[in-house]
Amino acid sequence: MLGFFPQFKGTDSILLAGDPDDIAQLSEALASFVASSQDQLPIHSRASVSHLHPAKLYATRSAQSFDSGFRWLCSAATQSAIQGKLTALAGSGKGHQFFNLIESPAQLVVSIGEYPSSWWRTHG
Repeated sequence: MLGFFPQFKGTDSILLAGDPDDIAQLSEALASFVASSQDQLPIHSRASVSHLHPAKLYATRSAQSFDSGFRWLCSAATQSAIQGKLTALAGSGKGHQFFNLIESPAQLVVSIGEYPSSWWRTHG
């Protein structure tokens, strides 16, 4: 699930929540993206986007803007740190990791086991 939540626990946040398999698939998709020649990867096309709090999230290899939406820098220089956080998260079973977004005061929160379907039905 993916959504934009203003002042989520005090900070504007893009929440990307899933189970360990979802996070493993995200990690693989980001690794493939970094190895490719694509300019951006639309993460929102791989997620169920909240109807109440919609968001577009792109992985991008540079700070240049291509589409409207939030941009997450995923390049050869950042891949190791991102993969490390995602791998630790996928192995934890429950928790979250924070990531900076390009030119945005909002943060990206990637979560496992904290926001089940019932939470999304009520809040998202």
